[in-house]
Amino acid sequence: MYHLICSSTVESTRRKEKIISTTLTPLPTIRQISTAAFRADVQFLEERWQRVPVAEVDLPLIDLGMGDPLIFVPILEHLEFVYARQIRYFSQSRRVILYRRHESRTRFVSLAERAEELARVLDACHIVSADLVAHGDAAMVLFEFALRYPDRCRSLTIIAQGADYRIAPHPLIWLLHELFLRLPVEHIVPASLVRQIVIRYITHTEPLLLSQKSVPNITELPREFIEEQFRKIALWPAVYRYSVLPVIHHFDIRARLPALTMPILLINRQDDMLSPEAKTSWLAQHLPRCSGYHVVPARERFFLYSQAQLVTPLIETFLAGL
Repeated sequence: MYHLICSSTVESTRRKEKIISTTLTPLPTIRQISTAAFRADVQFLEERWQRVPVAEVDLPLIDLGMGDPLIFVPILEHLEFVYARQIRYFSQSRRVILYRRHESRTRFVSLAERAEELARVLDACHIVSADLVAHGDAAMVLFEFALRYPDRCRSLTIIAQGADYRIAPHPLIWLLHELFLRLPVEHIVPASLVRQIVIRYITHTEPLLLSQKSVPNITELPREFIEEQFRKIALWPAVYRYSVLPVIHHFDIRARLPALTMPILLINRQDDMLSPEAKTSWLAQHLPRCSGYHVVPARERFFLYSQAQLVTPLIETFLAGL
């Protein structure tokens, strides 16, 4: 009985301390990217695409600046804006390249094919080796490329991606993925449904920890801007089936990490559901040459764009130290 009473008293004291802490801890200022700023960044990229022959396909490609090459590995078409602010900045001092990957709507495109696509782009640009930056599933492609062509990778910057990919809730999402991979359900599943499921994961954020002594100001990308870009992807369920799922559904390179001997910078946020921080922390501990691991305060998956004022200096410092 004495133990129960003491426990209750301690718990009551802790609740009071939490209330005091909540009262005294200032909430962070949540700023949103303005419509004008976002549209300007999207337009900046759209005006600079040039069609370049890459093997048998003409790919849209942006090639800016002069100096050491810095390659941004693309994610889905129309989502390349995630790199816009880094492209603006680094093209002032380096040769910066971004291409729009070919999205298939009729046949499955494997991770290996994506890696070879990246190799062909470097060949077309006459680049032997480069520093490479990749976000999310583009980092899966970059990892595969680095394992195939380590000599072509001066360094890797990996944003929001671990060594494997298995998102929660596992049963529901993996069942949906299996249906997409095995059956032609892209003809019956509404694009809006697939879009909302994906965007829900992208914009997920946990409640702010009020017990922190200092919470920095945070800039976020409004959900409507993300939805606006996704709506530009034609035949989205087919793109999801043939271009997205073959890359992400079976990604796991944990056993191959010893081969990644180039310098690697890892950046993530605390509560990313697609790439949990625990997994990127594990990756940082098991890479042969992890040159830095940073967890950035952010409220959505595209923090490389929305929190560029924090992320870009991390990348710049890493590249300068090579």
